[in-house]
Amino acid sequence: MEKKSDHGFSLVELIIVIGIMAILVAVMTPMLLKYIEKTNVSSDTQLADSVRQAFVAATTDARVLSDSASEPYFEKLESEDGMNVDSDSSFLGSKCIMRESVGDILGVPLNTLVDNMRSKHAPDTHVNVKLVNGQVVVTLTGTDITGKKDTSSSTPDNDIVVK
Repeated sequence: MEKKSDHGFSLVELIIVIGIMAILVAVMTPMLLKYIEKTNVSSDTQLADSVRQAFVAATTDARVLSDSASEPYFEKLESEDGMNVDSDSSFLGSKCIMRESVGDILGVPLNTLVDNMRSKHAPDTHVNVKLVNGQVVVTLTGTDITGKKDTSSSTPDNDIVVK
């Protein structure tokens, strides 16, 4: 009598393994997406804090305070709306010491300053900086503190604010 050699898996065994893997993927995907969103929120919060620290240092630097080219930006920072850093073309193109100081503190070249002040997962994020009672407040709009994927319906309640 000839022996049958079992050198592989049967079709039923393969189907069972594929079914188990599909169930595991279905269970793990929502948890993975939640962790990714938490990571994005954490990254944006760190970005806002870095920008805030850079502006705190820049606005207390004696060189910046004595620079006449930086005066208009102090006025914008103290205004009710603050300064939208990534869309303020005069700040981005200026040769003021405040801009240089912020770039130095963030450790980025001036030509990439704006790119380094945007969220990596929400490219249309806007960075707003203002001085409120002598305190620097940074707001990231276009990203969501709640960790939800949809940032198109960003509201002031969902913006990331670092004081």
